[in-house]
Amino acid sequence: MKVIARVFTHLLFACGFLVFIAMPTNKYAWMQEIDPSISALPADDGSGNRTIFTLLLLIVIVTAQLGIVIISASKKEKVISIVLVLVAISAWLLRFWQ
Repeated sequence: MKVIARVFTHLLFACGFLVFIAMPTNKYAWMQEIDPSISALPADDGSGNRTIFTLLLLIVIVTAQLGIVIISASKKEKVISIVLVLVAISAWLLRFWQ
């Protein structure tokens, strides 16, 4: 059971991290993909739920990884989980903190 929980937690981290990477920082970013001649994007008012959703996802990822830190007996696995938590937090801060 513990192995399944650990695998699930690491898969949750991977999927959540991919969402961080795939989620656009500006809701008008798709406009540049369609028409490359657009040099400046319209201002994003920030009233969307994109930041809130990714913050909640970050909280879930961090909680799951800290659960591994608490449950795990292996020092190597604890260090890996702490590093993954720091990577997730720094990725979120770099992409979505304004």
